[in-house]
Amino acid sequence: MISGINRDEASALVVLDLDGCRLINPTLPFDDVAVMAADPLIREAFRQRFVKFLATSTGSSTRIARALLLDAPLSIDRGEVTDKGSINQRAVLDHRSHLIEELYSPTPAADVITA
Repeated sequence: MISGINRDEASALVVLDLDGCRLINPTLPFDDVAVMAADPLIREAFRQRFVKFLATSTGSSTRIARALLLDAPLSIDRGEVTDKGSINQRAVLDHRSHLIEELYSPTPAADVITA
């Protein structure tokens, strides 16, 4: 999900593809998103893809400055995911506003990925 309303730059909250993560590191558990988001191999693979993606951005509207790998699955109970599996971006950004603040902190935490 892209965030950046009323901000100088866009950032992203990233929902991990668990099967894709296990292709990168087959030793990961099948259902522990927190372990996957913290895994050094996953974080480095994402960072490499992030840097490659940023190299193709042509301006501030397509440049994502920072990203954070979500360490908890989206919640249908909180309305972050619909019954049909669509993501409700507004609900995610509302319920995870503390992560948005972390993304935009002048001194981002270690789990924030920057290019």
